[in-house]
Amino acid sequence: MFKLFSENRNFRSLLFFISFGGVGRGMFSIFMMWAIHATFQNPIYTGIAGFMFSAPLVASVIIGPFVDRWDKIKVLRIVELTKFSAVMLIFLFQVFSYPTVWLLFPAIFAFSIASLFGAPAYTAFLPRVVAGEHLVKANALINITGLTAGLGIMAGLLFLTAREAGFAWIYGINAAVLLITVLLSAFLRYPTVIDEETNGEASAAKTEDESSPLKAYFDELKAGLSFVKAGVMLPLISATVFMGFFSNIAYVNFPRFAEIHLGSASGYVLFSALALTGSMIGSIICRAVEAKYSLAKIFIGGFVVTGIIRILFVQVIPEHRTGGILLFVLYVGFASAILLFYQVVIQKAPPKNLISRVATADTSLSAIATALGALMGGALGTILEVNTVFIIQGASYIVIGMLLCFSKQVRRLPESSELEAQLPAQ
Repeated sequence: MFKLFSENRNFRSLLFFISFGGVGRGMFSIFMMWAIHATFQNPIYTGIAGFMFSAPLVASVIIGPFVDRWDKIKVLRIVELTKFSAVMLIFLFQVFSYPTVWLLFPAIFAFSIASLFGAPAYTAFLPRVVAGEHLVKANALINITGLTAGLGIMAGLLFLTAREAGFAWIYGINAAVLLITVLLSAFLRYPTVIDEETNGEASAAKTEDESSPLKAYFDELKAGLSFVKAGVMLPLISATVFMGFFSNIAYVNFPRFAEIHLGSASGYVLFSALALTGSMIGSIICRAVEAKYSLAKIFIGGFVVTGIIRILFVQVIPEHRTGGILLFVLYVGFASAILLFYQVVIQKAPPKNLISRVATADTSLSAIATALGALMGGALGTILEVNTVFIIQGASYIVIGMLLCFSKQVRRLPESSELEAQLPAQ
């Protein structure tokens, strides 16, 4: 893993860029939800905030062909500059005025629109700088590095929260992290030698652009959607879409859950820090099981085990806080491992010229589910006991894992190292 870091200069630059960008993005999503909950004490507002995070991503499928054509590095630079500007605006209002909910909602919306372009650009850029057989290592190392930085920042935020520091401190640190990400984007580079496939797709795209831009766009969009509907992609995308739906139902109720069980705002920050630790454990799990189990067993078993742990967490934490916290970290670890392997499938299964289109189609479907999940979570939070909401989430994961058993394509999945790019559906 560290050999990849030492020998691949382009990957090193991307590693630091993505790590700081991930920390900045995570801080914004976590503390924005907490700020809205703490300020307004209204589950409907947190539900709307969750909707604002997800709603713009519904349009991901539309921009997939554009991202495949555009310079990925330029896209990533503009995306991070937009995110920094949104957080900086909130910070300035927090210092000099008062950020009303009608400022926070548009800021979330702008941040999410930037993410709409950033995620597929990163997904398509990584396979250009890292060989296919090293993608699991690369994704795991990116997770570990980013989460290590995130834990350091979380420790500082826990200290500030314990001292009852205002939200201005949090937004200021968030803006500083995103500014570092913007500066690091200047070091992103493509490999010196671009493979023939990349040159070929660029030339083809240019020819199509000159002849009929509109026809070329719809042809490319159709190719991406056809691949999504083919083979193993459909059951896996369906599984992660429903995972996102039930996850967001619980997520928008998490500030209230943390406040009930840990008693204060610092409890929510503690859970956020523990989530970073759990994600790091997820990267370790990926490296441990990568060569021992097929992707079929990893996905099916992963969903079932994650759901069981989630239910146990809700049952244990009211009586045994330490045991509940350990179960929470384990839950996040398994959930992160599932998503990391799923990311590898998206990066390896499609041909390189379809990666952004497949990734954005998946993002659009997931965004629809998470947006609806946020609104559903806001409604359920007003009528159900908060623990019940989390039990529903855990039970849904178990059902998803069991349903994957019925997919022949999923059962035939090999180990991640043996997964090869497939031809798009005709």
